[in-house]
This record gives sequence, C-alpha cells and structure tokens, in this order.
Amino acid sequence: MAKAKEGFVQAGEYRTRYWEAGEGEPVIMIHSADPGTGGGLEFRHTIEPLSEHFKVYAVDIIGFGKTDPPKALLKHPAYVKHMFDFMDAVGIKKAHIVGNCRGGLIAITLGYEHPERVNRIILIGNAGGGIPPELEEKALAPYANYQPTKENLEAMLSKSYFAMDQSVPPGVFEEYLQCSARQYEAYAKLGGYPMDVPNCRPQLAELKVPVLFVVGRESKVLPIEQALKGYNLTPGSRFYSMSSCGLHPQTEYPDEFNKIALQYLKGDLF
Repeated sequence: MAKAKEGFVQAGEYRTRYWEAGEGEPVIMIHSADPGTGGGLEFRHTIEPLSEHFKVYAVDIIGFGKTDPPKALLKHPAYVKHMFDFMDAVGIKKAHIVGNCRGGLIAITLGYEHPERVNRIILIGNAGGGIPPELEEKALAPYANYQPTKENLEAMLSKSYFAMDQSVPPGVFEEYLQCSARQYEAYAKLGGYPMDVPNCRPQLAELKVPVLFVVGRESKVLPIEQALKGYNLTPGSRFYSMSSCGLHPQTEYPDEFNKIALQYLKGDLF
C-alpha cells in the first residue's frame, strides 16, 4: 500500500496543499466544510487503500488545512475554479471525483461544466445538490457563527458523526481544533463567512457522468430524504446507504466505503 505524501502547488491564486499516493487513473477527493477539516484529515482512511488501484489526490480547498485562506467573500464558483486550477497545476486532464458534502457540491459542478474532464463521481453525504434558497441562511449559521473552542467543535462534530467519540480520536480532534482556529482567524479578517450553499439540483438533472450517492442513514446535517431527492433527479445514478452512520461514511465505516468506492470507480459494481 502506497504511503501518502504531502505536496503543495500553486492553483490559480491559491497555494494549495494536497496529499497523494499511488499510480494510475487520477482520483480527486474533496472534503466537507466541517470546521478545521481538510483532504488528508477527512480521507485519512481512504487515500492509501484506493491508491492500490489509482493515483489519489486529497486536496485542501480554499481556506482549509494548509491551503491559502480566501482573498474575498467567495461563492461556489470560486471553489469550482480552484479545483480546475488544481487539476491543471498537477497535469490532470480527466479524473474520478469523490466529494463529501461541500466537496460533493463542487464535484457536481465540475461534472456539469466540463464532463469531458470527469470520469465517475461519488457523492458522500450530499443532500441531493443543495437546499431550498429560503433555508440557506439557517443552514449556514452554525458554520458562519462557529468559534474555535473545544466545546463548539464537539457540538459541530457530534452533529456530523453518528458516534463522534468512535470516529474522531483525541489526536484527530486536536488537529480539527487547531486548523479551525487558523481557518476562522482568516475569516474574521474578511468580515464574514466565505461560502454559500448553491442549489445544484438542476445540474444533477443534466449530468452526463455516472454518479454514486453514498449516504449515512442517520445524518443530522444532510438528511437521507434530501439525498434521495437528488438521486431521483440524476440520470443513471446509484444509491448506497449505511445505517448507524452520519455525514462521513468514509470515516465512520472505512472498510465498507473503500470496498464500494473501489468497485464503483473500477466499473466492477455498476
């Protein structure tokens, strides 16, 4: 099993941190918007197993991990452009995309805007591409108002994970906490939270690349009913649900997730 290596590259305006391992077809993994998360942190159980068959990249999106902080109050298109810039910077013409929550929204738009650059997509814990506009402010409030304290982070991660104590060991929790402090210090300098929640359902309905939804049945952040709506919209898509699972199946049940993901990306499952 290949050992993941840390790397940095200039992707458009942003110096970008990523983890890579393996050889073969590229797979890009894009993480959620949990405070303090990042590509290597959120996909820590997935990078190396998938690298036995693929060239895997786990990227820190703008403002997360060790990627440069946002230079303005950004919207969804900026995060999509950043990912295309990353692909260009490391020489990827076409890749499979694995996106968790926020990363899933980015993955949808990548496949919609440039299907010639995307093979297959796995959407983890994705609420079918977005939420109704009238609920956007309420959905963003916990993230926009987050303050990097131990208690606040516990509250956020307890909502993301079905059993946080099992899925987030103390060392990982501390990394979340330290990274969220750097992240939100940068947000404070901007004077606001630099993300929106786009409605990507119209894009899902027109996607021309294969999509697999992998969701936790008990997710408190993105209920399974929302993911089912997206699944029902998406041509030729597949749906896989895990019980006793929250927003992060790849971390909560890594062996099961890795098996399904490998089979799907290799074309052996569907």
